[in-house]
Amino acid sequence: MVLRSLIVDDEIPAIEGLKHLLEDYKNTLEVVGTATNGTEAFEKIISLKPDVVFLDIDIPKINGINVASNISSLEKVPLVIFVTAYDSYAVDAFEIGAVDYLLKPINPCRLSKTINKIAGMIDKPDQWKNYIDNEAKFFEKQFNKLPVEKFGRIRLIDFDEIVYAEAMEGKVLIKTKNDIFEYNDTMKNLENRLKESLFLRVQKSFIVNLNNVVEILPWFKGTYWLTMNDDKKTKISVGKNKIKELKMILGLSRN
Repeated sequence: MVLRSLIVDDEIPAIEGLKHLLEDYKNTLEVVGTATNGTEAFEKIISLKPDVVFLDIDIPKINGINVASNISSLEKVPLVIFVTAYDSYAVDAFEIGAVDYLLKPINPCRLSKTINKIAGMIDKPDQWKNYIDNEAKFFEKQFNKLPVEKFGRIRLIDFDEIVYAEAMEGKVLIKTKNDIFEYNDTMKNLENRLKESLFLRVQKSFIVNLNNVVEILPWFKGTYWLTMNDDKKTKISVGKNKIKELKMILGLSRN
């Protein structure tokens, strides 16, 4: 059986380099497509239905981590091999949800071990099914951390570390108590990701962690401001269409 594979990387030389290395395994793997950003990757995973995805983490639009978490609900879930330049603790965390990971520049001997691993999984359908089931459970139930970036490094922060998120000049910024990070995705996708926790999008540009609201200030004409528990005690206004929902969640009087 020849496995259909997709390569996802925002650097064309990296794609071509991996394709060249995979030519030695043409009896095992066939590259059926490539993608240079997370949105394109997700679309091609749906349309091409690859068996294996070589997935870079640091890619535009939707990073590789979020691509992997989103595909776990598809009818056909490909085996994911992360390809990354990062060797920090983030790699160890993602190894749980992926078949393997490869550090850039890719070592041919290390790639050979990865190919042998996935070939062995294909030869044992039950093992592949168990992987897919476990991967879905991992992302659904255990991935309660948010990958954020600062100075070119990816850090995982617990949801409860987030004080608020702000959309500003085309970026999504994550504010913790004493620091600011960038989240490489949209506010809408972030809102969906946090929907099972106590977060509320109080207006178009802000999502707040209600556990980090320290004060609620009634204002003119029934409006409200929230004082947040960050180092600057940031004040955020609540949109009129969100006031009722906020009051219900917090158990405030409707009057």
